[in-house]
Amino acid sequence: MKKLFMNVIATIALALFAAPAMANYVLEQGPSSYPDLPSTHWAYEAVTFLTDKQVVVGYPDGLYRPDQKVTRGEFSTMVIKALGLYEKNVPLVFDYKDTKGHWADRNIQVASYYGLVKGYSDGTFHPNSYVTRMEALNIILNALSPQNIDSEQAKHFVSIYSDYSEIPDWALIAAGQCQMLGLVYNTPGHETTLEPNRHAVRGELARFLFNMVEAAKVIPSEKIKEEVAPKKKFAEPKKANGFILDNVYYDEEYAVIPEGTILPLTVQKCINTKTAKEGETFIARTPYNFVTREKYVVIPIGVQIDGKVHKVERPHRFFQNGYMALTTSNILDDKGNPDMKIVATLGEREADMRIIRNDPYLTRTRYNVVKGQNMYIHKGQRVDFVLLEPLRVKIFNVEEEI
Repeated sequence: MKKLFMNVIATIALALFAAPAMANYVLEQGPSSYPDLPSTHWAYEAVTFLTDKQVVVGYPDGLYRPDQKVTRGEFSTMVIKALGLYEKNVPLVFDYKDTKGHWADRNIQVASYYGLVKGYSDGTFHPNSYVTRMEALNIILNALSPQNIDSEQAKHFVSIYSDYSEIPDWALIAAGQCQMLGLVYNTPGHETTLEPNRHAVRGELARFLFNMVEAAKVIPSEKIKEEVAPKKKFAEPKKANGFILDNVYYDEEYAVIPEGTILPLTVQKCINTKTAKEGETFIARTPYNFVTREKYVVIPIGVQIDGKVHKVERPHRFFQNGYMALTTSNILDDKGNPDMKIVATLGEREADMRIIRNDPYLTRTRYNVVKGQNMYIHKGQRVDFVLLEPLRVKIFNVEEEI
């Protein structure tokens, strides 16, 4: 049974966390090292890291107080700060009887809106009641989308604790999921007990929130995913008239020209099958702007493209016509675009060559000719080249994250 769930256990590391407040929520930024949090303390690494990130704050006397209890209002504030939701404007639709006028009312509303906290059946929230370890674990689990398990599977995970029978019925599955995902932190000397109903303290809640934020990077709840994921705003790409490529599609900031697309290019030298040699180089250029249906420029006019004669067959009178296969590479530039291969075939016979990478079949282009005829490409002549692999071109630029 244990192996069944090991593959979903998230790797938990340091993450962001916001420290709670006193009852009147008057705090000052604490120093990088708190007098009551020596380097040997089990919460030192986490709290120091978060202080350096200007997320954790201490009390006016400079102490962190890792063993102080935390209220439900305070923990609601901690959670939304840890997830970057503190500044979010949400509809205030949760009418708790006992939060109006409370310093944490708005923060509780935000946490409720994102499904992190809930009130009681009588319509109250109890913002000044201390949060228990199990309540805190259930709250951080609400920021995630864990794998579903049943009560028997949950018991399997929490049975490592001698006091697992003290877990409230409503929290059994959540406790199992938290253990499965590695969200639980047990303070030194309490490794064999879960202590689900004990009031949680600032030090261990910091560790809980570390785990939550890191796990939220991998398995966030749907609402958290919508808010935490950066939203990109793209600058309008360049537009122009040109040769329209009808089959271009978009992948975020990229325009993708699919495999098999024909690109007419002009070859900048005379090549013929009587004198051409395999490996002979040439230069091709784009004679137009290649644009999308919306006239976004994908490949601008005048781009130089290097090429080689890949294969050549001499013409033989009455037996076969001349044939050439040309390849090009480096169609755009070296700024992150993959090296693309384009092929043009000239002659009656079809090219049978392949590009090794990804091994795509050549998209064939035929030219009907008289047997035995020599094949010429004149300088400046248009030749249809065929993409053997999709070409991704970055045409949208991220202007800012909103």
